[in-house]
Amino acid sequence: MAESDNPKHYKDKSIETWDAILSQVSEEEAIGYLRCSSMKHLMRFGSKGGLTIDKAIMDVMKSIRYSQKLLDVLNIIKKEGGIFKDFDGANVENLFKGKDNDKKKR
Repeated sequence: MAESDNPKHYKDKSIETWDAILSQVSEEEAIGYLRCSSMKHLMRFGSKGGLTIDKAIMDVMKSIRYSQKLLDVLNIIKKEGGIFKDFDGANVENLFKGKDNDKKKR
C-alpha cells in the first residue's frame, strides 16, 4: 500500500486530525504547530522509510499540505483580526522565540 500525503486514517473521522488539534490551541500555538510540521517533513526529506525519490516527493507533498494549511490559518487570522489585529511587532516576535533569545540570556 502506497503512502499518501493525506492518509485515510487522518480523515476518516468526523473532523480531520489537524482541525481537532487546531481547535484546542491558541492562534500562536496553531501557527507554531503548522510551521513545525511543515519544517519536520522538509528536514526529514527522503529519510523516513528509505532513501527513495518517492519518499522524498511524499515528504515535500506533506510539507506543502502543512504550509498551505498554515497559509489558510494566517489568512483567517488576518481577515478576522486575530493576533495580528493591532500589529506592533511584538506578536510576531513571540512566534520566533527560541534559540536566539535563549542565547542572549546566557
